[in-house]
Amino acid sequence: MFLRILHGLSILVLVASAFVVYKVKYESTYEVQRIAKLRSEISSERERLALLRTEWTRLAAPQRVQDLATRHLGMKPLEVARMGDLAGLPEKPLGPEDGDPIGEFIGTLQESGGPRDALGEFLRSINGDRAAGSLQ
Repeated sequence: MFLRILHGLSILVLVASAFVVYKVKYESTYEVQRIAKLRSEISSERERLALLRTEWTRLAAPQRVQDLATRHLGMKPLEVARMGDLAGLPEKPLGPEDGDPIGEFIGTLQESGGPRDALGEFLRSINGDRAAGSLQ
């Protein structure tokens, strides 16, 4: 009797293990097919990207852009004689912004220990007494 139960359990274990092996084989086959499909999609996307890069290079070619600008916008190429150098530019006019009023104000704060009305002192140093007086 004990041997019959043991044989029955062995057969059940054998059938269960066969089922598990079949299931693992099926899942692995499915995953291999999915990986092959993904590799195929990646390859086609790379080919598409290469084609798009080639097309962008052709469309953005300087000579093509120049031809389109001349034909459709009426633009002309820039003549080299029209370009100048830095010596041809006028000098910046001198004015109150040429100094560094903030740096000077910070220097006075460090020397004197700081005024009581820092904002007013700063405005007076930049604009004179009239700007600080208008805030009070």
